[in-house]
Amino acid sequence: MNVSELKTRLLNLVDVFEEKEDLLTDLDRAIGDGDHGVNMVRGFKALPDNIDDRSMQSLLKSTGMTLMSNIGGASGPLYGFSFVKMSQVVNDEIDKDNLKVMLNSFSEAIAQRGKVELNEKTMYDVIERANTAAQQDEALTFEVLQSYADLTKDIEATKGRASYFKEDSKGHVDPGAQSSVYILNALIGDEF
Repeated sequence: MNVSELKTRLLNLVDVFEEKEDLLTDLDRAIGDGDHGVNMVRGFKALPDNIDDRSMQSLLKSTGMTLMSNIGGASGPLYGFSFVKMSQVVNDEIDKDNLKVMLNSFSEAIAQRGKVELNEKTMYDVIERANTAAQQDEALTFEVLQSYADLTKDIEATKGRASYFKEDSKGHVDPGAQSSVYILNALIGDEF
């Protein structure tokens, strides 16, 4: 995947998030403060005016900085920091091997910034499972990514606002896990 292909995929995420805004809002309303959908749309709507496509590195870094300053709540700093971290390991062309390095960096950034582990009902549950699957050369289709998000439905939240709901957080997919499905799907493309 070259820089123009990735740019197109990242810019197309605004359409995805506009389409999924109500879903993300409903998920967040159940176990959060109900603003995840609107926040993700705001972040990706700001991208066209702020994206720097001179190189793969600048593309990812400018995406990260834009998300950091435009997405409210915990998701902005988490996604933003992750894109900046990925910009430090990306090659000029993303192939399967480079994507593995990027996904590992994405996962480490979320774990570090969010202070999270697996099975705490967060976006990390999707990102780390995708990372593990990639390292083992497993297929990472949209359906596989969605299955990782669906796993969060049965987890009791121990991090973030959802943790206030304790046992009542069960039965709902984590909104950050759901939004990470769309972001990962854009990053992965046809590599897996």
